Amino acid sequence: MAKGRIAIVGAGLAGAACARGLTHAGHACVLFDKGRGPGGRLSTRRVETPLGEARFDHGAQFITARGDAFSAFMQEARDAGAAASWQARLVSIDRAGNVEPLRSEDRWVGVPGMNAIVKHALGGLDVRFGARVTHLSGGPGRWSVVLEDGEREGPFDAVAVAIPPEQMIELLARTDGDFSSQIAEANAAVIGPCQAVMAALDAPFDPGFDGAKLYGGALAWMARMGSRPGRTGPESWILHATTGWSARYLEANADDVVRNLLEEAHIRFGFPARPVWSSAHRWRYALSEKAPATPFALDETGTVGCAGDWRLGGRAELAWDSGTALGQALAR
Repeated sequence: MAKGRIAIVGAGLAGAACARGLTHAGHACVLFDKGRGPGGRLSTRRVETPLGEARFDHGAQFITARGDAFSAFMQEARDAGAAASWQARLVSIDRAGNVEPLRSEDRWVGVPGMNAIVKHALGGLDVRFGARVTHLSGGPGRWSVVLEDGEREGPFDAVAVAIPPEQMIELLARTDGDFSSQIAEANAAVIGPCQAVMAALDAPFDPGFDGAKLYGGALAWMARMGSRPGRTGPESWILHATTGWSARYLEANADDVVRNLLEEAHIRFGFPARPVWSSAHRWRYALSEKAPATPFALDETGTVGCAGDWRLGGRAELAWDSGTALGQALAR
């Protein structure tokens, strides 16, 4: 299309990659995100504990970069001080206690938190946080985004929607136009939940690993925050439940989630049963289990497109690849 103005709903990695590509091609982009700041599942929570401030990467635990384009971006983020390689004792442990080292590869983390990677990706872009888009109005070449408070922003020549499929369905269902194929794909996608527990301790705890994929119980992952570059503060750990357990207890009281996951960590590894501070966070949309396997989708007018890691399989790099592909399609 001729150089135009494009709205992007969702300012995670997919939205950022889409915007960067379109901006490089000469288009003007505005990103809208319902969150208070950058991150999404690449999130870091800062909390005050009785032992001082602690930071928890309670969403995505690390990033791998296997393709050239995303590897180049991660090197860029590293050079900017926003990312570093996580050199740590990383293992997998089965229910019987058998320990195997994880495959050797670069695993990137944000510095000082995972959200630094998204913040870097959004650098120099026009991003409106705290802006929840409910639907679109208008049509090709004259799209407007309608916000929750009733305000409208526009006109835009095209719109990229880079949000979880359940939210995308709601947005497109309220928008005039034929989005049946995109909605059908999103309905067929399966995104599993994840219950996360953050715990700060009053003494060092060393189970013999810094991060572990776990099998055979409610826990899927444990990691020590202090093993990551740029982390300070009290001894802090993150615990993730399996998708199955998280789905079963999706609506459970947060205190019950904390108690159950800490109890399993205590039984399996001697993790302290009473941290000085703990909290749970429920990720409703965490892990892609069934994906369309195409990087993006466009409506019949070619002016409304959808992207996101859920289209390809869930890794952060796939979100980047999806957003990049949609940006290229909209730029044509």
